Amino acid sequence: MHHLRRLIGLSGVLSYLATPAGLLAQVGGGVGLYGSLENSDPITRTLGGLSLSVGTPYVTIRGNGALGMSTLGTPTTAPSQNASDIVWATGADLILGPVNAGLGEGFMPYSFVGLGLESSAQPVQFTDAIRTWSYGGGLQLGLGHILSVSGEARWRRLAAPATFVDSQFVRGIEYRVGIGFHFGGSRSRNPVYTRRTSSIPPSAPRPSRPTTRTTWPVSTSSAGGAARRVVPAAEQYIGVPYRYGGSSPRTGFDCSGFVQYVYGTQGVDLPRTSRQMAGAGIAVTPSTQSMAVGDLMLFQQGGRISHVAIYAGNGRFIHSSSSGHGVRYDDLGTRRGRWFADHLVAARRVAGDGRILVSAFAGGTFAFDGFDPPDSAPPPSR
Repeated sequence: MHHLRRLIGLSGVLSYLATPAGLLAQVGGGVGLYGSLENSDPITRTLGGLSLSVGTPYVTIRGNGALGMSTLGTPTTAPSQNASDIVWATGADLILGPVNAGLGEGFMPYSFVGLGLESSAQPVQFTDAIRTWSYGGGLQLGLGHILSVSGEARWRRLAAPATFVDSQFVRGIEYRVGIGFHFGGSRSRNPVYTRRTSSIPPSAPRPSRPTTRTTWPVSTSSAGGAARRVVPAAEQYIGVPYRYGGSSPRTGFDCSGFVQYVYGTQGVDLPRTSRQMAGAGIAVTPSTQSMAVGDLMLFQQGGRISHVAIYAGNGRFIHSSSSGHGVRYDDLGTRRGRWFADHLVAARRVAGDGRILVSAFAGGTFAFDGFDPPDSAPPPSR
């Protein structure tokens, strides 16, 4: 138990140090049910258990406990030499990966390291415990914003000098499958931001702005050409890496942070997230025949709008994509682009004909509803 307490304390410190302050407000967690199999002939252990996790989008602490059955066989056929016992295992893991980043469609890989206690294959007493440390990796599949399924593999090692009990330590790989129920993360539990305090959360980097601003609602020549200028302006940031919650070329962009920043350089204020942008400007049919250069393209995954891009004409668009590793162009006609075409659900025109059209939020307030999650498009072809 001393080792477990040390792991939990160390994990908490690492989580705090490794996570930007702007993401601390995105704390989420989950409850999971899992089954595991460990096999190292002649010992086989099968267990079922419960896990509890809490953390920021990419750093999570998970505790788990399980009960099960251990079977100890021998090369001989004598039935009296086979035995079966109730066994248990418990532990704590530090997980690195987007398991609390806000669920959507697609796979999310992760890795972990942990400390634990487990019973021997044939415990003399139920409290006989083997101290271990372990490491491994897994893959989580989001099935909406609450539910996920996962699979992982774990390699265990002894964490203390061997004893008689440790002679029955299972040295094979543990395979685990589970189902998880998630809460928090990208949920709307953040303060309300008003037009007077800006649509950017206080912790986000502030983009540089032109000295002359256009205040909406507006119908002046100062907005003329903003839609045409926004794509050349966006091209300057091609190659800037993707960063969850990012809104600065110095540290990286997420999808809506990029769109907000680029339009901001042209004197157009937009809300912070793709879901809020879906209410800005005027609606446009989401097709290449109807969209104009500079229109916002809005994509849905996991049942809600969660990604935004800027249309560049001829089926091309520019955006900050997690699957594309940062700011880049994509084309609706490519294999990768077909994923975006299938998930395109809306388009909005926020500037054009000498006018800025984002007056849907003028004078009002709107809640910051959590950063946009990573997209799940296939990776770019090499």
